[in-house]
Amino acid sequence: MASIIRIKRSGTSGDPTTLAAGELAYSYLADNGSNGGDRLYIGTGTEIAGNAVNHEIIGGKFFTQMLDHTKGTLTPNSAIIVDADSKIDRLLVDDLVLDGSTISNTGEITFDTNGNNINIGNVRLYGVATPIVDSDGVNKAYVDTQIATNTFSISADSGSNDTFNTSTGVLNFQGLTGITTTVTDDNISIDLDDTAVTAGSYGSTTQIPTFTVDQQGRLTAASVVNVATTLTVNNDPISILDSDLTFAATGNGFAVDYHTGTNTITYSIDDATTSSKGVAQFHDSDFAVASGVVSLDGAVMKGATTASGDATPSNHILTFSGNAIQGLDASAAGSTVTFTPRTATYSQLGTAKFNSADFVVNSGDVSIDSDFIRSITTDTGAMTIDGHAISILGGEGINVTHAGTSIEIAGEEATANNLGVASFNDQDFDVTNGAVTLKAGSVANADLVNDDVTIGDTAVALGATHTDLTGLTGATIDTIRIDGNKISTNSSTPNLLLDPKGGDSAGGKVVIYGDLQVEGTTTTLNSTEVTINDKVLVLADSAADATAANGAGISIDGANATMTYSVAGDKWSFNKDIDTPEIYRNGVVLREYIEDHLGNNFFAAGEGMDITYGSDQDSDNTILFSAELASYTNKGVASFDSDQFTLTSGFVTVATLDGGTY
Repeated sequence: MASIIRIKRSGTSGDPTTLAAGELAYSYLADNGSNGGDRLYIGTGTEIAGNAVNHEIIGGKFFTQMLDHTKGTLTPNSAIIVDADSKIDRLLVDDLVLDGSTISNTGEITFDTNGNNINIGNVRLYGVATPIVDSDGVNKAYVDTQIATNTFSISADSGSNDTFNTSTGVLNFQGLTGITTTVTDDNISIDLDDTAVTAGSYGSTTQIPTFTVDQQGRLTAASVVNVATTLTVNNDPISILDSDLTFAATGNGFAVDYHTGTNTITYSIDDATTSSKGVAQFHDSDFAVASGVVSLDGAVMKGATTASGDATPSNHILTFSGNAIQGLDASAAGSTVTFTPRTATYSQLGTAKFNSADFVVNSGDVSIDSDFIRSITTDTGAMTIDGHAISILGGEGINVTHAGTSIEIAGEEATANNLGVASFNDQDFDVTNGAVTLKAGSVANADLVNDDVTIGDTAVALGATHTDLTGLTGATIDTIRIDGNKISTNSSTPNLLLDPKGGDSAGGKVVIYGDLQVEGTTTTLNSTEVTINDKVLVLADSAADATAANGAGISIDGANATMTYSVAGDKWSFNKDIDTPEIYRNGVVLREYIEDHLGNNFFAAGEGMDITYGSDQDSDNTILFSAELASYTNKGVASFDSDQFTLTSGFVTVATLDGGTY
């Protein structure tokens, strides 16, 4: 049975609102230019809520109608289709019409080549009108007319100017003496005529060339003559061909210079300077020159004399120096040297005057005025004044101050941090002849520096009672010793007893907060009832492995009944029968364990099949086999829509796949 596939379609809408990726839809709504009708759509891209992000137009009547005309014929509102020769009958571009071999326009046609040339393929361009402006093209008739009437003037070094017509005249290039002109293929060649001179080089190191020149400047003859090759200087022959004659200066300002243009040798001597030798003249105010002997003029100083002896100038220099440390400066202005003493200061030696109020000066002898203090005496004797300065300082508890010329010495008041003068309260102290004593009962325990005793880390006030002591590192009471976290007896007392509810050895209860660890070799419980809250009772806790734990278990005296661990086979061993209503494996009744193993492990589900055991099935001991529902990724059972499928005896066919309308 053939199947019918129908895509989405609409006669009322253009682009569908929803279109899945890969789904087709066609709008046969008549196109009005904006409604999207007469178009075929396909969904592409990611789907969001069943709608592809892109609805692409891939065809439709809107486009095929543009192709329903004769090939090669330009048709309104249709696409351009070329004919078998890749041609169309004509082409319209705005006002420009290309029809056959004619390009026409209702107005002027402008070629804009962006500055590039137009190549017409080396063919004639005809029908060009007579130009009007300089930028117009020209035709042959116009050019011929211009050439026929074109003239220009020619002139030469001699003769009169002449006018030449380019259409009718012949311009002649005539060669005169020694010049020949030739015209060949529109080329004019101007050539110099040969002379009788043989081409070549003339002259050498021993020969000078000679030439004959005519009126036109041409060489008409060329030859050579020999020259001398030896120069004699001071009877010494020098070969001009292979020797050099050198003119040298001896230095010390003496120089020689050769000028190539005039072949002149010039000797010269430099002027003398302070740093180089040379020629010089001597000033008559400083020097005397007789027969070439130079001496200093008598007015020039050669030496100097002082009270302590003569000063000899060195290198014609005599230096006048002051002593700045001693306060004497030397200065010069022109020909005058001046020595100036400095004014004395605290740091500078120099000249000074003395104040008559402080000093006495007699014939240059200076002494301090009698009003000045020269010495001071204290209780310990005379005081030596050093550097004209006296310091009056206070000791502990004494202040020394001054105002103007008055010095005040006063005692400081005593404080907790400072010695000083103080008064004493007569309620607490007795003062007799400067001796201070405490009165009886004037100082309480709280007034003492140490008013308590510390036991451990607990302070106990003097005279007080304290029942809670902390911080003790150890204590011994009778035969019991408490030391750190250990309670022990002395070596002569073997037993340590804990007796709650004293006097009744079987009464009371000992409560231990925390774990209990017994390090002894034997632990005996005489209780008639033992209760352990822990769910797990650990035996052989020191066993390193299963072999070491072999034989561990429970033994019941009197009945000789045991339940022990056997390392062989890694199992429990019972020496008595086990009577139980059910047998369990891993917490599951053995019967139930077998059912679970079959349902969960033994039976395996294939493609499209599920096996369920547990929950409801486990309660009624049922293993449920069920087919899986078919999905896009899983094979299984499924039902079929009767509108889309036909089902006969299990055979499924597709009658129609209909995308529906929108």
